[in-house]
Amino acid sequence: MKAILAALTLALTFQAQAKLSDFNSLIEENSKAQGELHSALTENMKDTKLAVKQDSEKRDRYLVDTSGTINAPTKKSFLTFAKEKKYYRASEKQAQKRLAVEVDAAE
Repeated sequence: MKAILAALTLALTFQAQAKLSDFNSLIEENSKAQGELHSALTENMKDTKLAVKQDSEKRDRYLVDTSGTINAPTKKSFLTFAKEKKYYRASEKQAQKRLAVEVDAAE
């Protein structure tokens, strides 16, 4: 019985050791893949920078005069968010008075 228990313990130990070595190999493969990806990204960035530089040399360049500025009046409500706007309603008394004035003016 003790021999079976010892053999079982040894088998479990070897199995755990195998899983650990397998886990270590996974970590090594992952770090190697990360290194390859990093080097590929670095090369792609170099190619992209070179292409952008060549493209910018081919483009026409324009000069824009920014010395003069134009100031246009803007309503404050134009620049505020919809949630910040406050809408005021006239009171019932004022609404009736305005209606009465309009009716008198129509006659």
